[in-house]
Amino acid sequence: MCSFKFPMSFLTICLLTIIGISVIILIAVLLHNRNESLNKEELTAKIESRNPPPDTRNNETQVTTTTANSVMQSYTLSIENFTARFDLSKKIFRYSFLLKNKTSTYSTVSGYIFIILKSESLGSEHWLAYPQTVLVNGAPQNFRDGEPFSISKQKVITRDISTHYFYDSAAIFVFSNDGNLVLKETFNVKG
Repeated sequence: MCSFKFPMSFLTICLLTIIGISVIILIAVLLHNRNESLNKEELTAKIESRNPPPDTRNNETQVTTTTANSVMQSYTLSIENFTARFDLSKKIFRYSFLLKNKTSTYSTVSGYIFIILKSESLGSEHWLAYPQTVLVNGAPQNFRDGEPFSISKQKVITRDISTHYFYDSAAIFVFSNDGNLVLKETFNVKG
């Protein structure tokens, strides 16, 4: 009978070689995936730079968004049936309105909503923004601070806001998911 004996150093070298090759393969796969991810981001950035967001001055209600597969969609929103009431005994301002998707396809649209309560008798430091956000010239600056919404046809939005003052007007700002001002309407709320 013959016996085989491998020296311990030979087994150690084989084990280290296998571990080394495994680590090299793992690093190569991770680098490949990272480069592929960066290439996709570059491609997305190029597509978005070719299709700049529309100009939303003059309260235009039309907005264009790019979906993941680069198909362009267009949608239009409106605010209907706005009602508001102050109850200073409870220190509450209650409002309600219907946010309506007016496109014929009724594709789901989403974004962010703000309501800004203003008064001529109060300085702008006392204006009330819901949800709370930084205002510059009476307009919200960070659209992601807004209340998120998602609708296909219409949605009734009703809220109670704590307040210490009466306000003259309520401005509703609606932003798309990418921060474009889609709709702005101002309503008289004097009692």
